[in-house]
Amino acid sequence: MNDFLLSIQEQPWILIMAGAIIGYLLGSISTARLVYFMATGSTKYEPFAEVIPHTDEKFESDLISATWVTKKLGKRYGCITSILDMLKVALPTLLFKLLFTSQPYFLLVAITGIAGHNYPVYHRFKGGRGESPIIGTILVINWFGYFIANAAASILGYITGSILVLRWGAYVLLIFWFWIYFNNIYYIIFMVLANFFFWFSMRNDLKTFQELKKSKGLKFSEEDVSDFILMGKSMGRFMDKYGLYFVIKRLFSNNNITDK
Repeated sequence: MNDFLLSIQEQPWILIMAGAIIGYLLGSISTARLVYFMATGSTKYEPFAEVIPHTDEKFESDLISATWVTKKLGKRYGCITSILDMLKVALPTLLFKLLFTSQPYFLLVAITGIAGHNYPVYHRFKGGRGESPIIGTILVINWFGYFIANAAASILGYITGSILVLRWGAYVLLIFWFWIYFNNIYYIIFMVLANFFFWFSMRNDLKTFQELKKSKGLKFSEEDVSDFILMGKSMGRFMDKYGLYFVIKRLFSNNNITDK
């Protein structure tokens, strides 16, 4: 067995092709669709539509993901879907990491798995955002780095008073962490591409929100944002009251009123 593994590693193009194909095909398995079908018996995967806080406008997203399952069926099924999305990419990534050690071929498995999740070949390339697969692969690649980046993002989120920074800032910070910790271009490229797939998949959703804010003059509290992205109202309520940005803003507002 060891001789076989050594001989395979002497043919890098075989590993590159195998890693890319295995990662993409496994990543393309839509666990969201499977969970939804097992729970409802239906294959009608319609976009979810949700009323935007303080408006009559409805927000629609055609992403099919754990978030979609949560919106359709509730948190229990959404959590199951998220775990399965992590495992479908994390397990082959771990296998390549353990078996083929001459080069970080597992990074190729990881990034093609994320790409498959977002653009699944089995479903006309309509998938999710890649958040769960990203988390799963990072836990395999550098689990403590994930927690360090999340801790840093939480601090930045508190300072800026932003739930979005707290929730998703870690993915950007991991680019710099991988740069410092691994000092290897392959790890940096992986994390840059993971961010690209994640943010690119959300471009239409983010654009819709920005257009609504401009056209309707909407202002969302952090509580609204937190509830909308399924983090619950309490986290956003805390940020609105005690986030450093909002605390300083209130202090300056009170001082201005006093001066007048």
